[in-house]
Amino acid sequence: MAHEDYYRILGVPRNATEDEIKSAFRKSAFKYHPDCNPGNKEAEARFKEINEAYSALSDPEKRRMYDQFGLEGLKAGGGFSGFQNVDVGDIFGDVFESFFSELRGSPFRTARSRRGADLKYDVEVSLEEAFAGAKLPVTFERAELCETCSGTGAKSKGGFQKCRTCRGAGRVQFSQGFFSFSQTCPDCGGRGEVIVSPCGQCHGSGRVKNKVTLNIKIPQGIHDSSTLRVAKAGDAGSRTADSGDLYVQVRIKHHPHFERVENDIIYHCNLSVTEAVLGAVKEVPCIEGEKTVIHIPGGTQHGKIFRIAGKGMPFLGARKRGDMMVNVKIDIPAELTPRQKELFEELAKTMDSPDSVRDTDKSSKSFFKKILGVFGFVL
Repeated sequence: MAHEDYYRILGVPRNATEDEIKSAFRKSAFKYHPDCNPGNKEAEARFKEINEAYSALSDPEKRRMYDQFGLEGLKAGGGFSGFQNVDVGDIFGDVFESFFSELRGSPFRTARSRRGADLKYDVEVSLEEAFAGAKLPVTFERAELCETCSGTGAKSKGGFQKCRTCRGAGRVQFSQGFFSFSQTCPDCGGRGEVIVSPCGQCHGSGRVKNKVTLNIKIPQGIHDSSTLRVAKAGDAGSRTADSGDLYVQVRIKHHPHFERVENDIIYHCNLSVTEAVLGAVKEVPCIEGEKTVIHIPGGTQHGKIFRIAGKGMPFLGARKRGDMMVNVKIDIPAELTPRQKELFEELAKTMDSPDSVRDTDKSSKSFFKKILGVFGFVL
């Protein structure tokens, strides 16, 4: 049988970095691992090829020999081995958890189990919910242990037989020169037995997809794009392994009246020209639903900010609140009646110069009273 190029097996270019080779190996090995493909001989064969390719390309010296002389050069250099010289669990890292220990008085190893996958879910909350905190129902799909077979994957207790490759030990040994190495059995995944009569509900996987609803607690003062972790609420693990986690990313909806900057809240307060010039008393809403009163002094400029202490968002995990910043916006009338325009023109004449302002101070106030009257205000 013709040798298939190791780089092609892993799906990487010949100039791939060590990290790219490792990443490609993890992805391919997970796809074709016997635990994920029970009874699939083609997947088992592919898994062995992937293992062999990574064994050669992950070692700098072996890779150099392979690049220069090909497979024959690798064999001649004593660097070829049908399997890796390290445990698969060391390579998979967070994909496969490596926990196998020797049972007292027995040569058998415990079967390798895989931790369940982590899941991610996005949820939207209002600014009021972020202020007060909330409990929101989240509905999603996750893999759970099959109730029919209790997660074993077999139709019955007698649905297993001893693995012929490892003879029930769960591990296989290889020798290379003076050294002897062992690794998890590629056929049974360290279980020591294989399924011969798969469960009709889960088809041998031991897990089924179910829709679940959980109530997620949104803490007071949570920020936009924060992520909450719900431990062991993700996919169920295989056999005795832990379930994965659920990560809930919180998005805060746009608010029609308030803007949030860290723990402060900004409220834009509109003033008429006459209110800005002469001063006013304004009611402004607060995030908790009540209102508060602020006094606008005469001569307030556009963009002026008034700070109301302790009326902002709560600090996450602390009994403290930010401030509310009231940003003044002055409304300039877009259209004037002839009389309003006439009064503004008369007012402009009294304000042309500092001298005219001092000489006609009473006159200016009189004009403003007239203007207020025209706009429906009474002093």
